[in-house]
This record gives sequence, C-alpha cells and structure tokens, in this order.
Amino acid sequence: MAVIFRKMVVAGVGLICGSLALDMRRHKLVDEIIGYGRSEVSLRWAKKQGIIDSYFLREDEIPEDVNFLMIGTPVQTSVPLTAAFLPRLKAGCVISDVGSVKAEIVRGMDRLLPKNISFVPGHPIAGSEQWGARAAKPDLFLGRRTILTPTRKTDKAALKKVAMIWRKIGAKVELMDPEVHDRVLGLISHLPHVLVYALVNALERSPVPGVDLKSYCAGGFKDFTRIASSRPELWRDICLMNRQALGQSLGDYINSLKQMRRWIAEGQGAFLEKEFARANEIRQKIA
Repeated sequence: MAVIFRKMVVAGVGLICGSLALDMRRHKLVDEIIGYGRSEVSLRWAKKQGIIDSYFLREDEIPEDVNFLMIGTPVQTSVPLTAAFLPRLKAGCVISDVGSVKAEIVRGMDRLLPKNISFVPGHPIAGSEQWGARAAKPDLFLGRRTILTPTRKTDKAALKKVAMIWRKIGAKVELMDPEVHDRVLGLISHLPHVLVYALVNALERSPVPGVDLKSYCAGGFKDFTRIASSRPELWRDICLMNRQALGQSLGDYINSLKQMRRWIAEGQGAFLEKEFARANEIRQKIA
C-alpha cells in the first residue's frame, strides 16, 4: 500500500489520534509519526508501544519537514496550537483535525492559514469515555463514519489524501457542511453528554437522607451514564464552541421535560404512554 504522507505530527496522542497513528502505521500510509503533547510520561509510553516514533514537548520544536499535521487536542486549542506551529510549517503541508465541533474551527483556520497550507476538517464518529494514549487501539474506526467538512477554500488534492487515509483504515467517509455537522452533533452527541453529567450530579444535589444513592445504581443507570466518565475539559470546550446548536437542543429538551412533568402532575397517563410509545418506535429504528 502506497505511503500517503512521509512525516506526520500527531498533536494529542490520545484515544482517537493514537488509534489513527496505529492504523496508519499498520497500513503503511506514513513513514514517520511524531507525537506532541503535555505529558512526557504518556508520550514516552506511546513511543515504547510503537504508536509514535519520537516526540517533542514545545511547539517550536516541531520538525520543519512535516507534511501532515493531525490535531487531536481539545477543540478550543486547535487554532491557537496550529498558530504556534505555523512558523515552522512549509508550503504543501496538510493539516487536519478530529474535533467534535467544526464550524468555529473552520472559520479560525481559514483566517489563519496561508494558501499554500491546506486544512481538511474532520470528525471520526468513534471512541469511548476513555482517553489518553493507553486507550488507543487498532481498528477503532473500522466500519465507522468519519465526517469531513470541507469548504470552498479546501484544497481538493489535500481533501482527497485525507479521505483516502480514513478509507484505507476502514472508515466510511462522508462530506458535510460544517454548520450542519454542528447541528447534528449538537443533538445526537453533545446534548446527551450534558444530560448525563446533570443526571449523575443529581445524585448529590437531590439527596435522600441516610441513603447512599450511588450504591443503588444498577446496570441501567450505569449503562446510561457511562459517558459521564469522559474527559471533563474536552466536553467543556465542545459545549462552549457549539453553544448555539447545543443551546437550541437543550431548549427543546427542557420544553419536552416540562411537558412530561405537567402530564405526570395532572395524572395524564394516556399522554405519557403515547410519548413513551413514540420514543420506543424511534429507538427501534436506530441501528
């Protein structure tokens, strides 16, 4: 299989980018992988495991001959970190990311980057509540959707290369407008995370005297709230960067809760059953 990029820097060697690095190495899509991050302990472990070949800890230490930069840090750092790397990036370098928010990052990159450095925004719909290099694993993206959100400014050759990487490691590539992406993810991903964080915190904010509510949480509660174990600063940034779409989703959800609270208070069992049945039908259509 032909090498697509010669020297790749992975900024943020965690679950997503660490898994991507493993797959790109296994499929021989890159010659050399260099890691960047805050924790030397984690980077040293990633090197020992063969996820990366080497690493650096300061932005000004990025090699000058990098031709692929993958950003996997919390979304609010994507543009500032790229700006710090930019003085040492050469013409022809391709930049991509894996952030769960796209529109604001796209606007920031469009303002920042010169015409001879291309940005291909992306978001693989895969992962878990785990994070860090130790969570990385091969075939994480196999059969999963990866959304790329190019704009009119996106270089077509760079887009083709990035799409090829994801397809070669088994992902299903889909192109989507950045604003549409953020509305979709605001509803199906960002909203559930906010709801689960609030629900788990309700265990302490709505106490039952003399009862340890956590000890009564069985399988259903644990399964539903698993994502509350996700990285807090990551989801803080996602919520703030997608505040408009998430705010609308939250508003609609709050209105639905208020309606159900009224039906419960008024003893409107028929309305509740109808609402539950509707949800049951929709849930069965989710693959």
